[in-house]
Amino acid sequence: MAHILGVNSAYHEPAACLVVDGRIVAMAEEERFNRVRYGKRSRVDNPDELPWAAMAFCLAQGGLGWSDLDAIGWSLDPEARYRANRNRQQVSPHGWGTEEGEATFRDHNLRARDALLQRAPAASFHFLEHHLCHAASAYLVSPFEEAAILVADGIGEHGSTWLGYGSGADMTTLERVEFPHSIGFVWEKFSEYIGFDAYSGPGKVMGYAAVTDPVGELSGHDHLATMAEIFRPEEGGTFFVDNDAFRFATDDFSGLERYFGPRRHALVDRYEDASIAAALQHATDDILVHLANRLYERINAGRTNPVTDLCMAGGVALNCVANYQVAARTPFERIWIQPAANDAGTALGAAVLLHHQLGGSGRPRMTHPYLGPGFDADAMRATLDEAGLDVTRPEDVSVAVARRVERGEIVAWFEGRQEVGPRALGHRSIVCDPSRFDTRNRINARVKYRESFRPFAPSVLPHAVERFFVTPAEMLSTRYMLVALPLKERRLMQVLPAVIQENGSTGQATSRIHVVERAYAPTYASLIDEFERLSGLPVVLNTSFNIAEPIVTTPGEAIATFLRSSMDAMAMGPWLVSHPGTR
Repeated sequence: MAHILGVNSAYHEPAACLVVDGRIVAMAEEERFNRVRYGKRSRVDNPDELPWAAMAFCLAQGGLGWSDLDAIGWSLDPEARYRANRNRQQVSPHGWGTEEGEATFRDHNLRARDALLQRAPAASFHFLEHHLCHAASAYLVSPFEEAAILVADGIGEHGSTWLGYGSGADMTTLERVEFPHSIGFVWEKFSEYIGFDAYSGPGKVMGYAAVTDPVGELSGHDHLATMAEIFRPEEGGTFFVDNDAFRFATDDFSGLERYFGPRRHALVDRYEDASIAAALQHATDDILVHLANRLYERINAGRTNPVTDLCMAGGVALNCVANYQVAARTPFERIWIQPAANDAGTALGAAVLLHHQLGGSGRPRMTHPYLGPGFDADAMRATLDEAGLDVTRPEDVSVAVARRVERGEIVAWFEGRQEVGPRALGHRSIVCDPSRFDTRNRINARVKYRESFRPFAPSVLPHAVERFFVTPAEMLSTRYMLVALPLKERRLMQVLPAVIQENGSTGQATSRIHVVERAYAPTYASLIDEFERLSGLPVVLNTSFNIAEPIVTTPGEAIATFLRSSMDAMAMGPWLVSHPGTR
């Protein structure tokens, strides 16, 4: 029996994954334990700040110690990175792209290897190509036996984008796009330019972009035409990024300012600025569609039975709007994206790739996202009692919560093993009624304290998807909240106003849906069943159980977050608690 630990820690989003004899046993991001968003910031001197807590959890979940490990996979090749990046132009002193910075980064990766082997002296250690780990996290765990594979992120060793083909347990590289042509870095830089953080910003920019089109409301300027000068698909090739404009790895925004005006040091909440974000989204849509079509044509040239399945990974694959465009504007019929498509997912990719490279049989499949820590009812009750809360145990907690939601209450929902990835998928969620006009404002004012334009998601039972939404392909990743689907008709905005985002210029209404799989989240599905019986809607609003922090992991964290909010109640496993402030 082979025990393989996959580790991501080279850049940010450190995580670990344990594969035992071809089965995914556990996976977790370090941020869930150290309570630092994204685990850590990406620096040249911190690859050896390892995800010790995530690794310890994975080993404990498998009933293993460090001495039981046979192999460790690391989702970057530091020597390849060093050779390719040490003489870049437009860099900050001693930072990324300099001789000193790249040597420091390589050495700290080697220190990470040494620290891991000191804990696990019997294990073999393997530096693995970053984008192959992303590709493995997408394809090898997918339900497909043959598929196109598209990886897009900031950077791996030197590449930013990888196009390939998977058949059986083998993956073939077809094309790479190298730095500085990087969709991920474009989004990080634009996030900072618009007034957001480089890491949390891309998701916010996606929401900001959805409220308007690329034509400035005040200026009348076509920002998409301007964007095309510096970021665009290339006919007959891949795509182009003008690094003289973006100046990656520096704090210099003068290049972008030439095209779009002065940098915003804080968000300016107006349509003119949102139209710049919309131009970025439209350009990204076009580039990803272009890449997917290019990949389709390369794989299927001369084939009588075309490959119509696509797997996607990399941080860019978290862009729900672009994912829909790929489905709608390419010949692919089924699209799979696993929930931790960002760098955290390369821990999964490293483990399953190494399983294959070391001769393991079969492919470890991901059938659900609930691979993190879980707690039994007794542990939950003990923590609730320690907090001095008044606890009840209803006959059916899903029925009790559905009744509260139908009455308009905001309820925290905590059960089972934690989901992986940045989106809450019904085990660490906050739920409420999506049909009420005031739901969004109440959640923002009482719980989440976030930007007004950011959308909330609906958790939807499978039979209801076609009732409300347009599905151009078999979007398997709607189960992981990774696709923004258009409403079937505008009047449905009046049915689900709290989970719909309307574009003020085009009138298009979309929703980033979460399809609930009853087999893996039966209690959560029962909650929605009961809400449908009460309201006629097989949908609840679902947002992540957190407040300006990583999603809660433990019962103690859940209680602390619940108490500092103004939510009405919390369900924790079979237990139900009313907020003390609502009595």
